[in-house]
Amino acid sequence: MSQQLSSTNRRSAGFTLIEVLVSMAVLTIGLIGMAAMVCSTMVFGTNAKYMNMANVLASEKLDNLNKWPSTDPNVAAGGSLAGPSTCAAGDTYCDQVTVSETSGADYITQTQIVFDPVTNTSNPVTTTIVHTSAGCVDTPANCGVPSPTGGGSTFTRRWQITANPVITDAAGNPATVTGARRITVVVSLANNVSKQPVSFQMSMVRP
Repeated sequence: MSQQLSSTNRRSAGFTLIEVLVSMAVLTIGLIGMAAMVCSTMVFGTNAKYMNMANVLASEKLDNLNKWPSTDPNVAAGGSLAGPSTCAAGDTYCDQVTVSETSGADYITQTQIVFDPVTNTSNPVTTTIVHTSAGCVDTPANCGVPSPTGGGSTFTRRWQITANPVITDAAGNPATVTGARRITVVVSLANNVSKQPVSFQMSMVRP
C-alpha cells in the first residue's frame, strides 16, 4: 500500500526533466518548420510581384513596337535576347526600366532611332522618360521630377525582330509568313533584389 501511494505521489509531482526536454524539442522543431514556411511564402510572394511587373513591361514594349509602321527603322529586323544585365550604349534593341516606389516616378532609359531629314541619316538617340504617379509621361525636367540616381527595381528589356517568321499553321505544319515580323521581348530583373531569378518572355507576329 505504501509503495502504491509513493508511486502515485511521484506521478502527481509534475513532469520529469526528460519529458520537459522532449516537449521543448518537439516545440522547437515545429517553430522552425513554421518559420521556414513563412519565409518561403514571403520569397515566393516577392518573386510573384516582380514576375507580374515583368509581364506588364513586356506587354508594354510589344504594344509600343507594334505602333511603328513596318518601314520604320525602329522595327527593323535584328536584336538579340541574350546580353549583359545593362544595355550597351547605342543598342536600339534594349532598354531599361527602373520602378521606384519612393520617388513617385518610373524611369525608362530607352534608345530609339531618330531620322534626321537634314543629313538624311538615322541615328540612335538615348533618352530618359518618366511615368509619374500624376500621369506625366515625358523627360524628368518636363515632369518636374529629379533624374534617376539609383534605387528601385531595374528591369532590362531586350527584343529580337525576325523578318518572314516561320509559324505553325492550323494543320501543324511550318509556314513562312512573307512580309511579317516576329517580335520577341525578354524582360529580366537587372538588380536582382529577389532571391529567385526573374525573367519573362512574350512574343507576337505583326505585319
